[in-house]
Amino acid sequence: MKSETPLPSPTQSILVVDDEPQVCEVLADSLGSAGHMVDTAKDGLDAIEKMKDNKYTIVVTDMDMPRMDGMQLIKHIAENHSGTDIIAITGHIMKYKYTDVVSAGAADFITKPFTLNELEAKLNRIVRERNLREELGKLAVRDPLTGLPNRRSFQDTVRKEAIRAVRYQHPLFMFFIDIDHFKQYNDLNGHPTGDLLLIETGNLLSHSIREEIDSAFRYGGDEFVLLLPHLPAEQVLAVAERIREKFCRPAFSPTSLSIGVARFLERSGGLEQDIEDMIRRSDAALYHAKQHCGKNKVFIDQWSR
Repeated sequence: MKSETPLPSPTQSILVVDDEPQVCEVLADSLGSAGHMVDTAKDGLDAIEKMKDNKYTIVVTDMDMPRMDGMQLIKHIAENHSGTDIIAITGHIMKYKYTDVVSAGAADFITKPFTLNELEAKLNRIVRERNLREELGKLAVRDPLTGLPNRRSFQDTVRKEAIRAVRYQHPLFMFFIDIDHFKQYNDLNGHPTGDLLLIETGNLLSHSIREEIDSAFRYGGDEFVLLLPHLPAEQVLAVAERIREKFCRPAFSPTSLSIGVARFLERSGGLEQDIEDMIRRSDAALYHAKQHCGKNKVFIDQWSR
Protein backbone atom coordinates (compact mmCIF):
# COMPACT_ATOMS: atom_id res chain seq x y z
CA MET A 1 0.00 0.00 0.00
CA LYS A 2 1.56 3.27 -1.12
CA SER A 3 1.25 6.37 1.09
CA GLU A 4 0.15 9.49 -0.76
CA THR A 5 -1.67 12.75 -0.02
CA PRO A 6 -4.31 12.98 2.78
CA LEU A 7 -7.87 12.22 1.80
CA PRO A 8 -9.97 15.37 1.33
CA SER A 9 -13.48 13.84 1.56
CA PRO A 10 -15.94 15.40 4.10
CA THR A 11 -15.45 14.32 7.70
CA GLN A 12 -16.70 10.81 8.43
CA SER A 13 -16.69 8.50 11.43
CA ILE A 14 -14.71 5.50 10.15
CA LEU A 15 -13.90 2.10 11.62
CA VAL A 16 -10.88 0.35 10.10
CA VAL A 17 -10.93 -3.43 10.59
CA ASP A 18 -7.80 -5.47 9.84
CA ASP A 19 -5.85 -8.16 11.69
CA GLU A 20 -2.57 -6.60 10.54
CA PRO A 21 -1.67 -3.82 13.03
CA GLN A 22 0.55 -2.04 10.51
CA VAL A 23 -2.30 -1.77 7.97
CA CYS A 24 -4.65 -0.43 10.65
CA GLU A 25 -2.04 2.11 11.74
CA VAL A 26 -1.30 3.39 8.22
CA LEU A 27 -4.99 3.72 7.31
CA ALA A 28 -5.90 5.31 10.64
CA ASP A 29 -3.09 7.87 10.34
CA SER A 30 -3.95 8.71 6.73
CA LEU A 31 -7.68 9.01 7.33
CA GLY A 32 -7.17 10.86 10.61
CA SER A 33 -4.87 13.41 8.97
CA ALA A 34 -7.70 14.19 6.57
CA GLY A 35 -9.93 15.15 9.52
CA HIS A 36 -11.88 11.93 9.84
CA MET A 37 -12.70 10.36 13.20
CA VAL A 38 -11.07 6.93 13.03
CA ASP A 39 -11.22 3.83 15.24
CA THR A 40 -9.59 0.48 14.57
CA ALA A 41 -10.58 -3.12 15.25
CA LYS A 42 -8.42 -6.26 14.98
CA ASP A 43 -11.14 -8.49 13.47
CA GLY A 44 -14.87 -8.85 12.88
CA LEU A 45 -15.82 -9.70 16.47
CA ASP A 46 -13.85 -6.76 17.80
CA ALA A 47 -15.61 -4.54 15.25
CA ILE A 48 -19.05 -5.74 16.33
CA GLU A 49 -18.27 -4.90 19.95
CA LYS A 50 -17.12 -1.39 19.02
CA MET A 51 -20.22 -0.82 16.87
CA LYS A 52 -22.45 -1.51 19.88
CA ASP A 53 -21.25 1.71 21.52
CA ASN A 54 -20.29 3.84 18.51
CA LYS A 55 -22.02 4.96 15.34
CA TYR A 56 -19.80 4.78 12.27
CA THR A 57 -20.74 6.15 8.87
CA ILE A 58 -18.19 3.97 7.06
CA VAL A 59 -16.43 0.69 7.86
CA VAL A 60 -13.27 -0.21 5.93
CA THR A 61 -12.68 -3.92 6.47
CA ASP A 62 -10.23 -6.57 5.39
CA MET A 63 -11.77 -9.83 4.17
CA ASP A 64 -9.34 -12.42 5.58
CA MET A 65 -9.33 -12.24 9.38
CA PRO A 66 -9.38 -14.72 12.28
CA ARG A 67 -12.48 -15.45 14.41
CA MET A 68 -14.85 -13.61 12.02
CA ASP A 69 -13.95 -12.82 8.43
CA GLY A 70 -14.93 -9.78 6.39
CA MET A 71 -17.85 -11.45 4.63
CA GLN A 72 -19.49 -12.36 7.94
CA LEU A 73 -18.88 -8.86 9.25
CA ILE A 74 -20.37 -7.26 6.11
CA LYS A 75 -23.54 -9.35 6.46
CA HIS A 76 -23.82 -8.45 10.15
CA ILE A 77 -23.45 -4.73 9.45
CA ALA A 78 -25.97 -4.87 6.58
CA GLU A 79 -28.52 -6.54 8.87
CA ASN A 80 -27.94 -4.49 12.02
CA HIS A 81 -26.48 -1.12 10.98
CA SER A 82 -28.30 -0.05 7.83
CA GLY A 83 -26.90 3.50 7.95
CA THR A 84 -23.29 2.34 7.71
CA ASP A 85 -21.51 2.02 4.36
CA ILE A 86 -18.80 -0.61 3.89
CA ILE A 87 -15.62 -0.75 1.81
CA ALA A 88 -14.14 -4.26 1.59
CA ILE A 89 -10.39 -4.79 1.15
CA THR A 90 -8.75 -8.02 0.03
CA GLY A 91 -5.49 -9.31 -1.35
CA HIS A 92 -7.18 -12.45 -2.67
CA ILE A 93 -9.08 -11.33 -5.75
CA MET A 94 -9.77 -14.93 -6.82
CA LYS A 95 -11.26 -15.85 -3.43
CA TYR A 96 -13.74 -12.98 -3.18
CA LYS A 97 -15.75 -11.81 -6.16
CA TYR A 98 -16.84 -8.18 -6.39
CA THR A 99 -20.46 -9.17 -7.02
CA ASP A 100 -20.54 -11.47 -3.97
CA VAL A 101 -19.13 -8.82 -1.66
CA VAL A 102 -21.51 -6.12 -2.92
CA SER A 103 -24.46 -8.53 -2.74
CA ALA A 104 -23.58 -9.19 0.91
CA GLY A 105 -23.93 -5.47 1.66
CA ALA A 106 -20.66 -3.70 0.84
CA ALA A 107 -20.79 -0.37 -0.98
CA ASP A 108 -17.45 -0.92 -2.72
CA PHE A 109 -14.50 -3.27 -3.05
CA ILE A 110 -10.76 -2.57 -3.30
CA THR A 111 -7.85 -4.97 -3.85
CA LYS A 112 -4.38 -4.91 -2.31
CA PRO A 113 -2.02 -3.29 -3.06
CA PHE A 114 -3.85 0.01 -3.42
CA THR A 115 -2.99 3.67 -3.15
CA LEU A 116 -4.63 6.11 -0.79
CA ASN A 117 -5.86 8.02 -3.83
CA GLU A 118 -7.86 4.94 -4.83
CA LEU A 119 -9.38 4.77 -1.37
CA GLU A 120 -10.03 8.52 -1.50
CA ALA A 121 -12.02 8.13 -4.73
CA LYS A 122 -14.15 5.37 -3.26
CA LEU A 123 -14.76 7.31 -0.03
CA ASN A 124 -15.76 10.42 -1.96
CA ARG A 125 -18.19 8.44 -4.11
CA ILE A 126 -19.78 6.90 -1.02
CA VAL A 127 -20.11 10.32 0.66
CA ARG A 128 -21.68 11.84 -2.46
CA GLU A 129 -24.18 8.99 -2.66
CA ARG A 130 -24.93 9.28 1.07
CA ASN A 131 -25.61 13.01 0.71
CA LEU A 132 -27.83 12.36 -2.30
CA ARG A 133 -29.82 9.75 -0.37
CA GLU A 134 -30.28 12.18 2.50
CA GLU A 135 -31.48 14.94 0.16
CA LEU A 136 -33.90 12.57 -1.59
CA GLY A 137 -35.12 11.39 1.79
CA LYS A 138 -35.83 14.97 2.84
CA LEU A 139 -37.71 15.63 -0.39
CA ALA A 140 -39.85 12.56 0.21
CA VAL A 141 -41.10 13.82 3.58
CA ARG A 142 -41.04 17.61 3.07
CA ASP A 143 -43.56 19.85 1.37
CA PRO A 144 -41.54 21.72 -1.27
CA LEU A 145 -43.55 24.95 -0.95
CA THR A 146 -43.74 25.54 2.81
CA GLY A 147 -40.80 23.40 3.90
CA LEU A 148 -42.99 21.71 6.49
CA PRO A 149 -43.10 17.93 6.86
CA ASN A 150 -45.76 16.54 4.53
CA ARG A 151 -48.65 14.11 4.93
CA ARG A 152 -46.36 11.10 4.58
CA SER A 153 -44.20 12.40 7.40
CA PHE A 154 -47.33 13.01 9.47
CA GLN A 155 -48.31 9.35 9.16
CA ASP A 156 -44.92 8.28 10.54
CA THR A 157 -44.86 10.89 13.31
CA VAL A 158 -48.40 10.39 14.55
CA ARG A 159 -47.76 6.68 15.00
CA LYS A 160 -44.63 7.33 17.06
CA GLU A 161 -46.41 9.93 19.18
CA ALA A 162 -49.41 7.65 19.71
CA ILE A 163 -47.13 4.85 20.89
CA ARG A 164 -45.51 7.24 23.39
CA ALA A 165 -48.92 8.49 24.53
CA VAL A 166 -50.02 4.93 25.27
CA ARG A 167 -46.76 3.92 26.91
CA TYR A 168 -46.38 6.96 29.16
CA GLN A 169 -50.07 7.85 29.48
CA HIS A 170 -49.63 11.49 28.50
CA PRO A 171 -52.11 13.50 26.40
CA LEU A 172 -51.73 13.88 22.64
CA PHE A 173 -53.82 16.43 20.74
CA MET A 174 -54.25 16.92 17.00
CA PHE A 175 -55.24 20.29 15.50
CA PHE A 176 -56.72 20.04 12.01
CA ILE A 177 -56.41 23.51 10.44
CA ASP A 178 -57.97 24.92 7.29
CA ILE A 179 -57.60 28.37 5.70
CA ASP A 180 -61.08 29.86 5.28
CA HIS A 181 -61.89 31.55 1.93
CA PHE A 182 -58.56 30.45 0.44
CA LYS A 183 -60.03 30.02 -3.06
CA GLN A 184 -61.46 33.53 -2.92
CA TYR A 185 -58.07 34.88 -1.82
CA ASN A 186 -56.40 33.09 -4.74
CA ASP A 187 -58.95 34.44 -7.21
CA LEU A 188 -58.53 38.00 -5.93
CA ASN A 189 -54.74 38.06 -5.67
CA GLY A 190 -53.44 35.34 -7.98
CA HIS A 191 -51.86 31.97 -7.29
CA PRO A 192 -48.33 33.27 -6.55
CA THR A 193 -49.78 35.39 -3.75
CA GLY A 194 -51.77 32.37 -2.61
CA ASP A 195 -48.54 30.40 -2.42
CA LEU A 196 -47.01 33.14 -0.29
CA LEU A 197 -49.98 32.89 2.06
CA LEU A 198 -49.41 29.14 2.41
CA ILE A 199 -45.74 29.79 3.17
CA GLU A 200 -46.64 32.43 5.75
CA THR A 201 -49.13 30.04 7.34
CA GLY A 202 -46.47 27.36 7.61
CA ASN A 203 -44.08 29.85 9.22
CA LEU A 204 -46.74 31.05 11.63
CA LEU A 205 -47.56 27.51 12.73
CA SER A 206 -43.88 26.56 13.08
CA HIS A 207 -43.29 29.56 15.37
CA SER A 208 -46.46 28.94 17.39
CA ILE A 209 -45.50 25.51 18.73
CA ARG A 210 -42.94 24.21 21.21
CA GLU A 211 -39.61 23.36 19.62
CA GLU A 212 -38.56 19.69 19.88
CA ILE A 213 -41.97 18.79 21.36
CA ASP A 214 -44.77 19.70 18.93
CA SER A 215 -44.88 19.10 15.17
CA ALA A 216 -46.44 21.03 12.27
CA PHE A 217 -47.34 19.50 8.89
CA ARG A 218 -48.83 20.59 5.59
CA TYR A 219 -51.52 17.98 5.16
CA GLY A 220 -52.49 19.02 1.63
CA GLY A 221 -53.88 22.03 -0.22
CA ASP A 222 -54.72 24.68 2.36
CA GLU A 223 -54.94 22.17 5.22
CA PHE A 224 -52.37 21.91 8.01
CA VAL A 225 -51.99 19.66 11.03
CA LEU A 226 -50.38 20.14 14.42
CA LEU A 227 -49.49 17.32 16.81
CA LEU A 228 -49.13 18.49 20.41
CA PRO A 229 -48.05 15.86 22.97
CA HIS A 230 -47.91 16.63 26.70
CA LEU A 231 -50.39 19.49 26.26
CA PRO A 232 -52.69 19.78 29.30
CA ALA A 233 -56.35 19.62 28.31
CA GLU A 234 -57.12 22.90 30.07
CA GLN A 235 -54.63 24.71 27.79
CA VAL A 236 -55.84 23.32 24.47
CA LEU A 237 -58.43 25.99 23.70
CA ALA A 238 -56.08 28.84 24.64
CA VAL A 239 -53.33 27.49 22.36
CA ALA A 240 -55.71 27.02 19.43
CA GLU A 241 -57.25 30.47 19.89
CA ARG A 242 -53.83 32.11 20.05
CA ILE A 243 -52.90 30.54 16.71
CA ARG A 244 -56.19 31.58 15.15
CA GLU A 245 -55.84 35.17 16.38
CA LYS A 246 -52.19 35.45 15.22
CA PHE A 247 -53.33 34.57 11.71
CA CYS A 248 -55.86 37.40 11.54
CA ARG A 249 -53.96 40.09 9.62
CA PRO A 250 -55.32 42.68 7.20
CA ALA A 251 -52.94 41.44 4.50
CA PHE A 252 -54.57 38.00 4.68
CA SER A 253 -58.15 39.31 4.30
CA PRO A 254 -60.65 37.77 3.67
CA THR A 255 -59.00 34.57 4.96
CA SER A 256 -59.03 33.22 8.49
CA LEU A 257 -58.35 29.91 10.22
CA SER A 258 -60.79 27.24 11.33
CA ILE A 259 -59.40 24.65 13.71
CA GLY A 260 -60.77 21.24 14.68
CA VAL A 261 -59.28 19.61 17.77
CA ALA A 262 -59.26 15.98 18.90
CA ARG A 263 -57.39 14.03 21.56
CA PHE A 264 -55.86 10.61 21.01
CA LEU A 265 -57.96 8.04 22.85
CA GLU A 266 -57.55 4.30 23.35
CA ARG A 267 -61.02 3.35 22.17
CA SER A 268 -60.77 0.30 19.93
CA GLY A 269 -57.90 -1.67 21.41
CA GLY A 270 -55.84 -1.25 18.24
CA LEU A 271 -53.26 1.49 17.72
CA GLU A 272 -53.88 2.05 14.02
CA GLN A 273 -57.65 2.21 14.53
CA ASP A 274 -57.25 4.67 17.39
CA ILE A 275 -55.01 6.90 15.26
CA GLU A 276 -57.56 6.88 12.44
CA ASP A 277 -60.26 7.64 15.00
CA MET A 278 -58.37 10.75 16.18
CA ILE A 279 -57.85 11.93 12.60
CA ARG A 280 -61.53 11.36 11.80
CA ARG A 281 -62.72 13.20 14.91
CA SER A 282 -60.41 16.18 14.32
CA ASP A 283 -61.61 16.35 10.71
CA ALA A 284 -65.22 16.25 11.90
CA ALA A 285 -64.46 19.00 14.43
CA LEU A 286 -62.95 21.13 11.66
CA TYR A 287 -66.06 20.60 9.53
CA HIS A 288 -68.21 21.70 12.46
CA ALA A 289 -66.09 24.85 12.96
CA LYS A 290 -66.47 25.77 9.29
CA GLN A 291 -70.05 24.74 8.57
CA HIS A 292 -71.83 25.27 11.87
CA CYS A 293 -69.80 27.92 13.69
CA GLY A 294 -69.39 30.34 10.79
CA LYS A 295 -65.65 29.77 10.15
CA ASN A 296 -62.76 31.52 11.95
CA LYS A 297 -63.54 29.34 14.97
CA VAL A 298 -62.01 26.61 17.10
CA PHE A 299 -64.15 23.54 17.79
CA ILE A 300 -63.04 20.77 20.15
CA ASP A 301 -64.33 17.25 19.63
CA GLN A 302 -66.83 16.27 22.34
CA TRP A 303 -64.69 13.30 23.46
CA SER A 304 -61.65 15.57 23.90
CA ARG A 305 -62.96 18.18 26.27
